[in-house]
Amino acid sequence: MLDPEVAFQEVLNHVEPLPPIERPLTEAVGLVLAEEVRAEEDYPPFAASTVDGWAVVAADDAPRRRILEGSGLAGEVPRARVVPGTAARVMTGAPLPPGADAVVMREESVEEGEFVRFTRAVRPGENVRPVGSDISAGTVLLSPGTPLGPAEVGLLATMGRFSLCVYPRPRVAVFSTGDELVEPWETPGPGQIRDSNRYALMAAVWQAGGEVVRSGRLPDREEALRAQVLQALEEADALITSGGVSEGDRDVVGWVLAELGTVHFRRVRQKPGRPLTFATVGGKPCFALPG
Repeated sequence: MLDPEVAFQEVLNHVEPLPPIERPLTEAVGLVLAEEVRAEEDYPPFAASTVDGWAVVAADDAPRRRILEGSGLAGEVPRARVVPGTAARVMTGAPLPPGADAVVMREESVEEGEFVRFTRAVRPGENVRPVGSDISAGTVLLSPGTPLGPAEVGLLATMGRFSLCVYPRPRVAVFSTGDELVEPWETPGPGQIRDSNRYALMAAVWQAGGEVVRSGRLPDREEALRAQVLQALEEADALITSGGVSEGDRDVVGWVLAELGTVHFRRVRQKPGRPLTFATVGGKPCFALPG
């Protein structure tokens, strides 16, 4: 009988990651990254304003500045060059016009026809997001083994990565054993109970990032059980069963797994869940849990 920590390590000793596959970014959420991702460019790629206001030369001490042509909207390429005595409109996120090195907030200005007057001076770089201030080219963004959630997907999209190398979802077969079991929507007869463990295990597989590819109830008869286990493992990467691992005459799951492959442990020092069998069949992990 093994302690839970030792049993867990024994499982890790006998499982390997599935071969990585290439997937588009739109299908990556919930998967695990299998490659290192580095930034191929600076972000932002241009100096941008962090406020709505006026792009200026910070060292310019003119009391008012002539307004240059242009709307300064995000997405537009500024054409006018800012020099002392001038100012250009600029919106949040828009590129800083050439010659400018700071931005005065709109709230700190007063427009006077073709001119604008400022209520305070600004420092070089004020209200400006420099090139590469968020991410520098060459920076490691994500490492292998990183689970991909919304934040990671957004980061990859920002850096132009639309395809990446990931580990596929493990395909898992989930079965329960016992002739006394009926489906949740069925009314149990005398001596019967609803099959709840299988549905809980399927939910746990999905929640952990796996994919249930086969599910059902296994018979308590050895020959029929053996055939269904072999058939399931032709399609699935792993097998989970519930029931049939105690010492009763019809508890045959553990013996079938021993016949088909290698049993690595049969008992774990925990309660509930002591009669837990872990085996490998054809290199695929099989977990036989108590009912």
